[in-house]
Formats: sequence, structure tokens, C-alpha cells
Amino acid sequence: PQLYAWGKLKVSGDNTTHPTPLEDLSGWSLRSLSCGPGTFAVAADSSVITWGAATNGELGYGPNGKKSSARPDKCPALEGMHTHQVACGVGFTLFLTQANADQLAKFPVFTPSVAVEEAKGGNDGEAAAAAGSSKAAGGKGAAAKRKGAAAAGG
Repeated sequence: PQLYAWGKLKVSGDNTTHPTPLEDLSGWSLRSLSCGPGTFAVAADSSVITWGAATNGELGYGPNGKKSSARPDKCPALEGMHTHQVACGVGFTLFLTQANADQLAKFPVFTPSVAVEEAKGGNDGEAAAAAGSSKAAGGKGAAAKRKGAAAAGG
């Protein structure tokens, strides 16, 4: 299959007003593709290919990689993984992949700066009760302020 497109297809290119084959993707077995406001992503074979004008790392080239690409290029972090689906949006790109443990081991693991239990405020029931009572108190305080403002002519 050959992918055809038109419009503003490359950061440095002109607009096209008729279906134009994307020769950069010829020879790939395309599985999924998506377009964001200025980015493009394709799942093909065991690679992910991205290009476009990104401002938030949407192309997946890494923190020291290029920020935009006029030509489709492989996303090195996902090379060798089977990507089922891609999705682009405003400031993000999503990849639904199937990876083995060795492939996943190369990615950083997020560790929150505050333990989950501390963030919840301890016991779930106590936290919910405290949240409910503070909302109730806030609601009464807000009503009293509105009544006071009305009485003062404000």
C-alpha cells in the first residue's frame, strides 16, 4: 500500500493541494497512523516513525534529541517493539506497544516524591471525612460572606 496525503506535510515544505504519495514511507508495512496539530506518527513493522514540529517532545527522540523533523525518522526508544496503535494530540503522542521485560527495563521508572499513603492523608475513611467536613465548613463560610456582603450593600 502507498500512503497519500495533502496539506502541510513537512515543517520546511510547502502545502500541497492534491493527493501526494509520501515516498519517505514507501516500503514500510504501515499498521497505524495519527496526526496532531503539527506532528505525525506511524507504526510500521517493528518501528515507530515520527516527524513534524513538536514543542513538548512528542516525536520521542529523547531529551537530547532533535525537537522537530522535516523528514520521517525512527523513534529510537521504541525500536524493535511491536506498536499496535499510535495517537497524536496537542502536546503529546501515545503508543500502544507490546514489549518484553528486557525492552521495558531500559525505560526510567517514575518514583513519586511523596509516598502514595502520605498523599492520601493516611486512612482513606479519615481523609474522606476530613474532606467532607472541610467542604461543609467552607460552604457555610462562603454563605456567611455572601450574606455579609449583601447586608453591607456589596
